[in-house]
Amino acid sequence: MNYVNLKIDKKKNIKKTSFSKYMIIILITFIFAGGGMVLAKKSKQWFNPISIIATVASVNLKETDGRTNILILGSDKRTVGNITSELTDTLLVASIGRVENDVVLISLPRDLWVEDSRGAKSKINAVYTINKQDESDNISGGNATMGVVEKVLGVPVHYYLVLNFELFKEAVDTLGGVDIQVDKSFIDYYYPIEGKENSFPESERYEILKFEAGPQTMNGETALKYVRSRQGTNGEDTDFARSERQQKVIAAIKNKALSLNTLINPKKIKDLYDLYAANVDTNINFNDVQDFYLLSQQINFDKIISIVLDDRSAADEGGLLYAPEDKQLYGGAYVLIPKTGNFSQLHAYVQRYLFSK
Repeated sequence: MNYVNLKIDKKKNIKKTSFSKYMIIILITFIFAGGGMVLAKKSKQWFNPISIIATVASVNLKETDGRTNILILGSDKRTVGNITSELTDTLLVASIGRVENDVVLISLPRDLWVEDSRGAKSKINAVYTINKQDESDNISGGNATMGVVEKVLGVPVHYYLVLNFELFKEAVDTLGGVDIQVDKSFIDYYYPIEGKENSFPESERYEILKFEAGPQTMNGETALKYVRSRQGTNGEDTDFARSERQQKVIAAIKNKALSLNTLINPKKIKDLYDLYAANVDTNINFNDVQDFYLLSQQINFDKIISIVLDDRSAADEGGLLYAPEDKQLYGGAYVLIPKTGNFSQLHAYVQRYLFSK
């Protein structure tokens, strides 16, 4: 299959997948908490901007060609009977330019068909769990997924961070809830109840969710249901609608976490950091947390560029994948593979965003 013209209009893609933009804000929120605790131990003046600026030069994070790349995984862990499954259905690489202080976010589809370092083939959202369950070669789930993503994108990945839905819920509760403007009323008659997937009658498997339009303060459990609902009425049954709800909640978390009431509350800062330390699987160590916090002070969040690799967009907008009709090679599963048969075209596409200024 021939290559297509990848002339890119960056302005066209800046607003694309705004949910991805806010995923990095979740990362920065927890890094803020961790970095804040580190700085607090070093200086009573850690809220003073002068003290922050004075130490920015000490940032010592891994980088390649002036960019630090972080893999952010959103994990959905579910237990049905005696079987626990954990899939990383959200996969995002945040590439931070150390010179220009820009951020490029690259979203990968969960159905992308890949091969890990052991030769195991699967959807990319299963790589983390497959390798986490078998660490006989001292390859963790996070490191294995980083290796796969490096092959797909053609760029090195320096750090990984895995967030789960329980962490999301606890973070909202720690902040005292979040304020959300619900644009449209909707009802979801089929919100699955965890642990009752095989219950009979079938009606016992689901909870009915109802959200009224207007401003609401949501606790962690309500906010989680709001962002996970997939079968809502009134047009709220699409991935696009779900992404918009996710964007609203994550933006609300960011606003609450960085509000003055949170920043001057040492207990909330400590509680956020404790959540980070106890519930996040990552190779970011304690010293890295401080460096990320310092680096985050230089990022302009209004100028983050988000790109998506998928099978629906035009080629110059990331539509470089396709779903093969013959699924025999993939265990009968729906998967996405590169149109050109390998990842070289994806490499070129990503390189243009990272290095063509």
